[in-house]
Amino acid sequence: MDGVERVKPLVSVIIPAYNAERFLARALKSVVEQTYAAIEIIVMDDGSKDGTAAVVSSFHDKRIVYRYQENAGQGPARNGGIRTSRGEYITFLDADDYYLPRKIERQVGFLANEKRYQIVYCNALHYYAEKPQRFFKKKGRYYSGNILPELLHTSFINPNTAMMTRSVLDTCGLFNETRYYPEEWELWLRIALSGYEFGYLDEDLVVVEIRKDSNTTTQIQPILKENAIRMIGRVVPGGIEVRGKSYSGQQTIQELKKKLALAYLVNGEREQFLRAFRDAVGLRWTLAGLMMLCVPRSVWMALWRLYQRRRSEYVRNLKSDEIAGPCTAS
Repeated sequence: MDGVERVKPLVSVIIPAYNAERFLARALKSVVEQTYAAIEIIVMDDGSKDGTAAVVSSFHDKRIVYRYQENAGQGPARNGGIRTSRGEYITFLDADDYYLPRKIERQVGFLANEKRYQIVYCNALHYYAEKPQRFFKKKGRYYSGNILPELLHTSFINPNTAMMTRSVLDTCGLFNETRYYPEEWELWLRIALSGYEFGYLDEDLVVVEIRKDSNTTTQIQPILKENAIRMIGRVVPGGIEVRGKSYSGQQTIQELKKKLALAYLVNGEREQFLRAFRDAVGLRWTLAGLMMLCVPRSVWMALWRLYQRRRSEYVRNLKSDEIAGPCTAS
């Protein structure tokens, strides 16, 4: 009606935090300074032993809600935040990453204007901790609509970049709570399999820091791959038809088996590598696997890091006033 301002929908930002005192102030600052003000910020402290709680209490903003749970992992922390939340829209932020100022405003606007979609994702800029001024994007093409075929290939949606209506989670369920599990990938697959279409907002609205101690380190890659294989076998039906083409979870599993073998190789786990390698490519390739074991592990480690970096493309150096560095609470 004329002269009456419409009430903006509430957005719940879920921040799981475990021993995050070094980064959490930056993450919180990036949310409280969003151009969209109708938000609640739920920090789920996953059993931290450091000053995480003190960082939260140093922010005098009534929109921030703090909850503590015994250490259980990322999935349970996100789910606890969702259960606590009241928003019409749900979005996520890892405690060591941050939003750019218009992230929430742009995604709320997209969902309000594009009624076809109940979930939207955007671009994330990545940087290595040792070079905070050089920003990269993951290579690849991104789509709106039925993205199930692309999701069967790989999990390319960073949870920090996604926003969805509460109804999506009411229908599809919450995150799997198994540790070292591809819980985001499983959720995106369940959403796509339920018939929801994903909207893609081609804007850089999230910044992700890559560190040596993050969950992408080589040490936990084998268990992540093992869990991903089990997940695909459980979640994805035997045959799916999309756009007139047939897809199978077995195709994804076969690719994951190859990645599992490589993860064991990089970690120097020789017996596990040979077992996984034979399972992935067959007994006739056993000699090739033995020859690969003759290559020093340091070489495979270097190739792994090179592969990870080549999956990204350099964007640009940011100016000093564009970088969210260490900050103090307000």
